[in-house]
Parts: sequence; structure tokens; C-alpha cells
Amino acid sequence: SGLLGGVGIDRYVTVNIQGIKSLVDALGGITINVPKDMKYTDESQHLYIDLKAGKQNLNGEQIVQYLLYRHDDLGDIGRVQRQQLLMRAFVEQEVNVGLLSRLPKILSVIQSHLDTNLSIEELVALAGFATKTDRAGVQMLMVPGRFSDSKDYKASFWLPDQDAIETLMAKHFDFGQNTWQIENADSTFLKVAIQDSTGDPSAVEDFANTLSRAGYRNVQVYKAWPEPLEVTTLIAQDGDVKGAEAIRQFLGFGDVLVESTGSLQSDVTIRLGQDWLSKKNQSGGEFKSF
Repeated sequence: SGLLGGVGIDRYVTVNIQGIKSLVDALGGITINVPKDMKYTDESQHLYIDLKAGKQNLNGEQIVQYLLYRHDDLGDIGRVQRQQLLMRAFVEQEVNVGLLSRLPKILSVIQSHLDTNLSIEELVALAGFATKTDRAGVQMLMVPGRFSDSKDYKASFWLPDQDAIETLMAKHFDFGQNTWQIENADSTFLKVAIQDSTGDPSAVEDFANTLSRAGYRNVQVYKAWPEPLEVTTLIAQDGDVKGAEAIRQFLGFGDVLVESTGSLQSDVTIRLGQDWLSKKNQSGGEFKSF
């Protein structure tokens, strides 16, 4: 891949939008948290989107609406984030008797809509591996970059950041750069965004102060996460697993996930869960790292 600095791509998988619709229906729907009401009509494209906010089980047609919606602050990048959230939902789909009974239909969908150079044996092996992999073991990355402005193009584009791409490739594929400097970077310089899911403004303020006292110099509060979380999640937004893990080790709680669903202005986005409130209460209101 020229965009990724020349790294070789040995295998590929592509699936069209009809394939996603059919796969979701074959699975019996997918549970997704729709962050806000999504309503849009485009007669010229026969595109009709009408979804209500909230956590719900969506069928194939509704999932396509969820993926195609672009009328939010992030436009096409918002679509990329929702694609990753859908992939995460696929990974976390519970394997039960009902799902196993649908396997023939699922396999039929895959054969009809999947384009890949993986052999049947490799697909079966990967499927078996996926069932044994926990959520933290699935990592999703987005090409680093920025939105174009009027000086670049009249239309809006996502412009790749080649330096950031080189760093990403070195971190995740041991490709290109000397990784020593990356491995030993000072994590306190990370840009950290906080997303609240607790509904407690004082908890967010206390958490931000805790990070500041620990030496984190660039902490901001981002828009609240719409779904209440039991466990705090640290999102390695640009794939900086070591940076996110350093914060998790300081805190003594939380899960680290590699995906690009957090703040675009952050290296790590932290979604506060109920476990933060529990830790605060256990320490009498004055948090100490565990």
C-alpha cells in the first residue's frame, strides 16, 4: 500500500452494503446505541433514514440507515466511527443456540456478498480464532489526517497525515520508523479527552483534576457518551496502546480498546463509567492510584 508507506497487504476482505444488510438480518439483528435521532430523506438516491435515539436491536435495513447517515458534525468521518462501532457490536455478539441455528443462512450470505482472497480454510480458521478473542484483542484503526478547508478544496475531504501514518505503522506493524523513540515517549504529553457516561458533572471535574495532578498536561472534556457504562473505557484513538495502558495502570481500573470512535483531537479518549464513582467512594472522595 502506497498510502501506508509500502507495507505489503497479503489478504483482503470486502463486503458491499447489501451484504451488511443481509448479514445483520441473518444474525437476527444487532444491538446498537443510536446516539441521537437520525432523520434524512434524499429522493434522488432513494435514501430514507428515520431512526430514534437509544440502545436498540436494529435489523439490516436500519443498520444501513445508521451507517449511511452523515448529517452530523463529523460528516464522513462520523460514518467511519459508526462502522467501527458496528464492527465492535459484531465482535461482542453473543454466541448462543439461536445464533448457531442461523449458521447456514450466515454462510450463504458470506458466499454471496464477500469478496476475498482468503481460502475457505483460512476463513474458517479466522472465524474460530474470533470466537476465542476478547473485545480488547480486536483493534481498529483509521488513517490519521484532518478535514480539508476552503484553501485545499471546494468539497470536503479527509487529508492523510503522512507523518502520523508512519508513526501508526511503526507502532502496529513494526514497519518503517525506529520504534525506540515511540516506545519510550512520555505519556503525560498525550492529548486526553474525557467523555462522561455517569451523568455526574462533579465526577468529570474530579477525574480531570486527578489526571492533571498526575502530570497530564492536555486534558479536555468532550461531549458526553450517550450510553451509561459500568466499566470505564480508554479509547486509543490513534492506536497508542502504550499511552492508554499507562493511564489505565495509573488509575487501576478500566478497559483499553483500540478504535477511532473517540474525539478526533485526542490521543486517548476516556469514557467514564460507574467504576470511577465506586473508586472515588472507596477512597473517601480523594482518589489515589491503585
